[in-house]
Amino acid sequence: MVDTTAQELLIPGAVVLLRTPQGVFTVTHGTTLLGATSPPRADTHFRIASNTKTMTAAIIIQLAQESKLSLDDPVSKYVPGVPNGDNITIAQLLEMRSGLYNYTKAPEFSASLDSDHTKVWSPAELLAIAFAHPPNFPPGTAYEYNNTNYALLGLIIEKVDGRPLAQAMQDRLFDPLNMQHTELPASAVNTIPDPYSHGYLYGSSSVALVGSPPYSP
Repeated sequence: MVDTTAQELLIPGAVVLLRTPQGVFTVTHGTTLLGATSPPRADTHFRIASNTKTMTAAIIIQLAQESKLSLDDPVSKYVPGVPNGDNITIAQLLEMRSGLYNYTKAPEFSASLDSDHTKVWSPAELLAIAFAHPPNFPPGTAYEYNNTNYALLGLIIEKVDGRPLAQAMQDRLFDPLNMQHTELPASAVNTIPDPYSHGYLYGSSSVALVGSPPYSP
């Protein structure tokens, strides 16, 4: 099943771990580098992309439980210059109901990514792209999956918690859960530790995979 699904989705390599009362089972597929015979292992490092949204949300909830913020707080309380910032709540960012423009849909973002795969984007740069476009809908009136929301949540965490998002994740999540091989790289870093799996993006043909340097040290 893992092989079939990976082939259908054009996934070069993957590791699947299943922990059950009967034991821990690990299945690997493919290679860490296209064109090479380099199967992934249980200790292979992968970039997990939007899985970090769950981690970001968890810290926001922790801060709310600690009464350091309220989910009903307006975004403008923590981050200035956000379109509709007085009317968008932290809860609406979490729920993907802010109405803000999604920076990953901006033509200028795609063009820059195509011309310089090695560029490391700061949250401020990404938000500047988003804020240059009008909001898509009034806050709370619709749902749209949106990376802009979680870039903002990361800045809110840094503002309230008083430390970089990477350090907040380390102190609040990874260390307490004994996740010894999980980290959020610093904002200026585009590498991950060895051993690692090279990252790839779907090509313009939607079926060809192209190498993507930012996802490989």
